[in-house]
Amino acid sequence: MEKIENKKIFAGFFISLLFCVSISIAYLTSERDTRAVEESDSYQLEEVVNSWLYKVFIPYIDKTKKPKIANFLFFGDLMIDRYVGTLVKKKKNGVHYLVGKITEEEKDFFEGYDVVSANLEGAITDNGDHYSPGYKHDFAFIPEKIKVFKDYNFNFFNLANNHFSDQGVKGIKETRKHLTNMGILHSGCRDGDTGDCSYIITQVGGLKVAMVGFSMVYKTPPEEDMIKVIEKAKKESDKIIINVHWGYEYANRQSKKQKNLAHKFIDAGADVIIGHHPHVVQGMEFYKGKAIFYSLGNFIFDQYFSTNAQQGLAIQVYLLANSERFTIHPLKSKQSQVSLMNDKEKTAFFKKFFSWSNLSEEEKGRLDL
Repeated sequence: MEKIENKKIFAGFFISLLFCVSISIAYLTSERDTRAVEESDSYQLEEVVNSWLYKVFIPYIDKTKKPKIANFLFFGDLMIDRYVGTLVKKKKNGVHYLVGKITEEEKDFFEGYDVVSANLEGAITDNGDHYSPGYKHDFAFIPEKIKVFKDYNFNFFNLANNHFSDQGVKGIKETRKHLTNMGILHSGCRDGDTGDCSYIITQVGGLKVAMVGFSMVYKTPPEEDMIKVIEKAKKESDKIIINVHWGYEYANRQSKKQKNLAHKFIDAGADVIIGHHPHVVQGMEFYKGKAIFYSLGNFIFDQYFSTNAQQGLAIQVYLLANSERFTIHPLKSKQSQVSLMNDKEKTAFFKKFFSWSNLSEEEKGRLDL
């Protein structure tokens, strides 16, 4: 009798559970937070279990286990020297001139993220000084100017690029020192190198996320060294995001080398790849279900000679334990002042973007535009 009663209890619980799941999916379909991702099968199931059903219908579950969700916002190349630096000096609101227009258009644009990041295209020196020997394109930033980006919730910079070493070893050390003192996380070695500086592990949204950085402009690190970095980071993390500085400048289509390396990075364990360096937006693709954004283009720069060089992307990466979701925000700039594209501009932009990309209709469904 006791066994029969237990079976009845189990059957009743199972039927109730199925009912709850059905109701939850209906709820999620009709009610969606504007910053949440659209429902896919994998997202729905995980969101039901981790969120509404978790909180309301299963009081016996261990409620100390919070849902594992992390939210990132990535931008492309950020440079505030040269003519951008001159502009910042001239403007009453300084650095705020560069990004403040975005918050005028959408007040909470930089809010609600665990990590807000860009590729920092240069060194932060003690007084913004340039050290010998000096180069034709040689960037150095004043610490106080970079610190302003914290007002917009920037808390991570990729350093793996060809301008990180513009001020030599001294500039590299000072950059890391200043970012650490500001409380801004960072990863990446100088162009062509790999090592302990290639990645950090950060705990966000209940997930251990490895933030990896590679640069291959003047010299490409040995492929096996990059793969070893990824495999090592994989053992220490739940998710891997790779920032990679690569590709041909001003080319909207990714090269064969970029594509081959991206696929190998994913085979080794990468979950998302964020590219930069071409100074224009390149296309994207999914490989084995993992997203590759080949180039986000310029965020803040002084390349005013073409429309393409004054367009960029902000990519929201929404990480769950077993899936990812993405929102693409097209950006435009005029005299280094960044703003959001309007609907007409976005329509024209996405027509170009999808022509540069390799995406099926099903894969496009994973993107919020």
